[in-house]
Amino acid sequence: MAVSDALFWERQIASSPTELTVNRREIPDALLGQMTRLRKLYFRNLDTIINLPESMGQLAALTTLYLDRCQVLTALPDWLGQLRSLRMLTVCSCPVLTGMPKSLGRLVALQELCIRQCHAFTGLPESVGQLSALRTLHLDVAYNLTWLPESLGHLAALSTLIISYCHALTELPESLSQLGALTRLDIILCNALARLPESLTQLTVLAVLCPALTQLPESLGQSTALVSLRISGCRTLTVPESLSQLVALTTLDLSVCLQLKRLPESLGQLTALTTLDLHWCMRLTRLPESLGQLARLTTLDLEECRALQFPPASTVQHGIPAIREFLLAHRHLLTVIILIMAARRRRMRRLPVELWDLIYDDYFVFNCTSGI
Repeated sequence: MAVSDALFWERQIASSPTELTVNRREIPDALLGQMTRLRKLYFRNLDTIINLPESMGQLAALTTLYLDRCQVLTALPDWLGQLRSLRMLTVCSCPVLTGMPKSLGRLVALQELCIRQCHAFTGLPESVGQLSALRTLHLDVAYNLTWLPESLGHLAALSTLIISYCHALTELPESLSQLGALTRLDIILCNALARLPESLTQLTVLAVLCPALTQLPESLGQSTALVSLRISGCRTLTVPESLSQLVALTTLDLSVCLQLKRLPESLGQLTALTTLDLHWCMRLTRLPESLGQLARLTTLDLEECRALQFPPASTVQHGIPAIREFLLAHRHLLTVIILIMAARRRRMRRLPVELWDLIYDDYFVFNCTSGI
């Protein structure tokens, strides 16, 4: 061991710290286990460490372990399960790390597990389902991750699940529907993922950016607590009618869905909606007339919707108030025509009361006289 490293560890042992960052240094196995007061431990830029020191298993007070840029670390040891006080485990930029030990399930206090930019990482052990305190699971840039264990459905405390840039992941376990505490699910640029689990009714935030995703589950309409829905970059996506049942939804993002041609007319039932993002929906030809009913809508992004004809560009350029007036006027006009045709079919001598109500409606009269 270099003299500078020896002096560093001598000072650390003497001071008995509760937090320690080790950056580009050799790690003496025997000495590290003596730091019994240590609660937070950060390893950074350890280019030569293949295995973690076994004496770390004696760090009974350790609550946070952060491993960053350990270039040749291939696996985490089985004694990891001895760290019963560990609440946060982050493994970042360890390019040859392939997995987690089965003993991971013994970390009964673990609340956050984050594995980021570990390109060789292939999967979690089934024992991950034993992490009864886990609240956040984040898997990012794991190019070789092909599957997730069904035992994830046993994580009763899990509230946030983020999976991003896992290009080989083809499906999510159906057991995710059992996660009663799950409120946030982000699936970002998992390019092979073509479908979502059928029942995700407990969510408040759902964000999906997966080019291969073709449809949303019909059961999504049962997610009555959903506040934010972002389904972006899904090239061949179709939007289900059940979306109109999301009574709490305030944000709907369908941007960069390049093949999206139509939206359900029932979207006008989303009375809480404040933001609708449709930018780069290049084949969208018309907006539903019912969108004119969304009184709370304050943001509508139609940038690069080049095929949009209804409403026309001359209306769109004047913003949301003009678009709302246009859609409402056409909705009223359509209703008037239908009532007149029904009256003629029935050979009624007088027009229906509903028709007179529409004709004398102030909003309808205003739009008619405005030439819309």
